[in-house]
Amino acid sequence: MNKKFPLAIFAACFLSSADATSWPNYVYFDIAGMKEFSFTETGHSISPGQAYGPVASGVKKENGQDQGYILINAGRHKTDATAAWFKSQAGTGQTLACDSSSTYPNQLNFAVQGTLNITTLTNKVYSCEKFTVAQGNFNETNNWWLASPTMFGVHISITGLTAQWCTSSNASIPALVIFSPKTPCTNHFNAAIIPLTGVP
Repeated sequence: MNKKFPLAIFAACFLSSADATSWPNYVYFDIAGMKEFSFTETGHSISPGQAYGPVASGVKKENGQDQGYILINAGRHKTDATAAWFKSQAGTGQTLACDSSSTYPNQLNFAVQGTLNITTLTNKVYSCEKFTVAQGNFNETNNWWLASPTMFGVHISITGLTAQWCTSSNASIPALVIFSPKTPCTNHFNAAIIPLTGVP
């Protein structure tokens, strides 16, 4: 009888369970004039065997300020396939990353696409469609990426500035929402809402 066999099975099960650990992964958006913030998922990609879900969003205090957040409960194991999915969702649009000089990531832990909704203090609701957030790695930290097929701008070195036209359900004109990494970034972005009238 091989006494090592049960031990091998136990070790394999333990490692499999450890690899599939779900982590609370937050990405924050500092938006002046924001009242409410939400994100509704429409699709995602994650490395095989990794835990995923649920995805939550809202407003919470971070560094003493109200910030919009997206919380993705998921495993952290980077693969080429997840990065390829992110690139395909970005299409010809611009990307933006925390702490990365590349235009596209080589590997990602996960990527999630959905509709980003921002409500201003004047109760205007702006919706950014096909908005993708993703988590990768930069040195010893987990950094974040943004993308959309309609996003435009520049990604220079480890910073940049991108924008996306976001429609409104209760305003006659859309708004330009501008995104940039905070300093230091890791999982924090700035966002500014600029309606065509110039008044949020």
